[in-house]
Amino acid sequence: MKKMIFSLVLTVLLAGCGSGTFHVPKQEYQSRVQVLGVLPLLVDRNTTMNYPYSDALFDILSRSAVDKHQALADELRKKKGYFDVRTLQVDPQLTALSLLGPAAHDKNGYPLGYSFDLATVSELTKRNVVDALLVVVFSGEQVKETRRSRTKLETLNTDFSDLLATAAVVDRNGQVLWQLAGEDSFQALLLQYADFDEAYYNRTDVVKVKNISISGIERALDEDPEHKGTKVLPEMYEDLFSEIASGISPGLLDSLR
Repeated sequence: MKKMIFSLVLTVLLAGCGSGTFHVPKQEYQSRVQVLGVLPLLVDRNTTMNYPYSDALFDILSRSAVDKHQALADELRKKKGYFDVRTLQVDPQLTALSLLGPAAHDKNGYPLGYSFDLATVSELTKRNVVDALLVVVFSGEQVKETRRSRTKLETLNTDFSDLLATAAVVDRNGQVLWQLAGEDSFQALLLQYADFDEAYYNRTDVVKVKNISISGIERALDEDPEHKGTKVLPEMYEDLFSEIASGISPGLLDSLR
């Protein structure tokens, strides 16, 4: 009976495994990353997405993201998976320019992750005395998706502009140890929508893709989590940080090995 209960617990834990992909065995990751440095959230302004208000979007996002990495570090500390989690105080715009190399994309337009400048990685890790950096990057992407109407009866598969977030843990030597990218990239904001209602009322099968306004983007970035009475952290950041923390924090299964 005890064996059956233990097997059931393991099944539940396995089903709730964290997000992202480890590029080294988890135990090796834990031994190599005792002190993690969390960079400010970076914004990659180099984009080919078809969204007409991209400059305003990135300005709003950059202001919104200021000091939010403090909350991400707090989330990681709660998991107790590291000897220390340190927030790095650097200029996010200058850091993005010096740290981020080109990002590759898959066939549907999802970012597969960035290359990182080794000199910048080395300087940041040595100056802040950390084993690795957690790098979170927002980027505007043109991705092929299938969207459904509010009734769930109609679908449209085409290219949409999205604001996505990728994340990576990079060690002192520039090796990526863990990554959240590709189709696992976090969908931070929808920048466009399929207007099924217009097509319905105009009796046409042609569904137009329309842009979400900047005021709509501002409200989405400041949205209060539905399950809280008072806003502690906007919902988008709360969901993103929870996903990252669950991906790179040791769980019960690791302690059982």
